Amino acid sequence: MQAVILVGGQGRRLRPLTDTRPKPMMSLVDRPFVAHQLDLLRRHGVTDVIFSCGYRPDALRGHFGDGADAGVRLRYVVDPEPLGTAGAVRNAAELLDGSTVLVLNGDILTDLDLTALVARHRESGAQGTIALTPVDDPSAFGLVRLHPDLSVEAFVEKPSPDELRPGEPYRINAGTYVLEPSVIDMIPSGVACSIEREVFPRIAAEGSLFGYPSDCYWRDIGTPASYLAAHHDVLSGRVRTDSAAEGTYLGPGASVAGQAHVDGFSCVGAGAEIQTGAHVDGSVLGDGARVEEGAEVIGAIIGAEVTVGAGARIGAGAVVGDGAHIASGAVVDGTEPVPTGARVER
Repeated sequence: MQAVILVGGQGRRLRPLTDTRPKPMMSLVDRPFVAHQLDLLRRHGVTDVIFSCGYRPDALRGHFGDGADAGVRLRYVVDPEPLGTAGAVRNAAELLDGSTVLVLNGDILTDLDLTALVARHRESGAQGTIALTPVDDPSAFGLVRLHPDLSVEAFVEKPSPDELRPGEPYRINAGTYVLEPSVIDMIPSGVACSIEREVFPRIAAEGSLFGYPSDCYWRDIGTPASYLAAHHDVLSGRVRTDSAAEGTYLGPGASVAGQAHVDGFSCVGAGAEIQTGAHVDGSVLGDGARVEEGAEVIGAIIGAEVTVGAGARIGAGAVVGDGAHIASGAVVDGTEPVPTGARVER
């Protein structure tokens, strides 16, 4: 099979971290986030992959090249302008071979059984199959309601309590699809189009869109809180990945001085430095970051080449953009992100 990974979004909710890199190139423990999706595909025998790009495509191309190091054949298409989720798939049509295709949103961390998903798709004779994940409260999502045969009955966008049925399961679109060529063909070329709002309701009305409920691990990494939690999940083994890390991850050339503390839910990027008496808990430090003597970084995301001065404190929920400088003794409480290259004084 072939797979298309949608990697064109700008990652606005993750700014300022995405000022300098596309969201799929955000590091997740020991590799770029999207590398985890390539790993998942490869584990299930899918090695012909297309990146459908938009924002900063050169960063992806420069890192992954032809995909050989990742064990896949990797090719690229670039949207000339934002085309939406369906338009981005259609833009890859010239590289597709006319067979069934997997489509993955480029901001989802999951260990979904793709082999079982594809098998169910083929058994049902569907034109399209959507992986679904359960949630406790569907009000912030789009509820996908199924018939008993698992064909899609309806999409209910951000349902209010009076729209819910007593006892029904709350399942949402998990951002992984299996599509037949007929679905690709119905998407207009070069036109912005949403697969969720325009394409799926059409084939659901024809009775040929099915759901695949799964209780596997699933997380959208699109917010700082979720991105940080994804690191914790990988380090604790809650999600299956190819990362070797268990507990604290120290990148190549990272150093932790004596009497410094780094807990088991922290990731320290390549070449980063944690000096004597510094304290890092549940945090992500980018490549080349420096945490000076006695500073504390607690539940925060620190970009590349950031300096946290001696005795400074970075609190829970804080996000510090690349190249920022936090002065000695300063406090960053997480109420507002620190912009790329900013200086925070006392």
